[in-house]
Amino acid sequence: MKIGYFCYNLSGTGPRTRAKDVINGIAENTDIEVVVLTNEPRLVSDRAEAIEISLRNIIRAAWLTRRMFSDVDVVQVPINIYQVLFVRFFYSGPLVAGVGPGIQPTHRHRLLGRLLGIDKKITVHDKVTIWGESGYSTEPVTATINRNVFYPFDSEERKRTRHELGLNDDADVILYVGELNKEYGAEIIGEMAKLASEDDTLKFIVVGDGKLRENFEDRDDLRYEGFVDNNQLPIYYNAADITVGPRKTDVTSNVGLESIACGTPFITTADGYIKEFFEDRKTYVWAERTPEKVLNTAKSLLENDKEYKRQVERGLNTFDDMSLTLESAIDTHIKVYDELTQ
Repeated sequence: MKIGYFCYNLSGTGPRTRAKDVINGIAENTDIEVVVLTNEPRLVSDRAEAIEISLRNIIRAAWLTRRMFSDVDVVQVPINIYQVLFVRFFYSGPLVAGVGPGIQPTHRHRLLGRLLGIDKKITVHDKVTIWGESGYSTEPVTATINRNVFYPFDSEERKRTRHELGLNDDADVILYVGELNKEYGAEIIGEMAKLASEDDTLKFIVVGDGKLRENFEDRDDLRYEGFVDNNQLPIYYNAADITVGPRKTDVTSNVGLESIACGTPFITTADGYIKEFFEDRKTYVWAERTPEKVLNTAKSLLENDKEYKRQVERGLNTFDDMSLTLESAIDTHIKVYDELTQ
């Protein structure tokens, strides 16, 4: 079997991380032949054929799409309905869209997807019903967490990691990972650091890039790491005591799942599907979306050793109860490809 993937960008968080993980996972762990059209071929596994495309040369991108997808069995477009539109100009075979999230869910975008003939939509969960109600054939992939990468370090490895990052053994480390914008609540972690500036035991680390970057550079009350490659994030998750994600809404929180897979509790402020999936399981700790409330929630958890350990256990147990791993995501994608080629 030969599968083609069209994903212009693979760097970043959320759907892009999922897309990269699935593409490389299929290439590295199966016998499927993989060809990828992307603007970031360096992020694609050596086991796949990665072809660079660029919007600066749209004619070449069109020619490559037609040529490279001429003999594939299925094409998957993980992100953006307009990338699906572009592919459909040159490829008329079976097409999979999305990677859980990734395709715009508004009514007009769902209608466009139907007109483009998407054969299978990868959704986040069976509870996300808008796609099925719009006439799509769907298959859920809730998350793509690689447990060979994201796992809890043992005590010695964690201690060594913290020392390498210049963190004291007795420091309580609060971590933020994600885009630096207001939607993700980056300004809230910045305000938390200001509020806790007199507390020598609390240390704040911010990982990510975005519009609010300059708000985090050259500050004494937090450590700003900038963009960090996804495969290096377990170092930060394991060094931290708590990760925070002060978003308005969320679906699953890829950052949250990565953090709890490393044994580090995650505090969220998000509404949305994330509550339907995880609130009853107490996978995450919820707080009101203000700097004061998030900081107080973090402090309360850090001060209660028994509850902290219970929260770590709840998070890790979620992976035993739900299909959240890259391995399960790969199996689901293979099943979809098999169905479309029978």
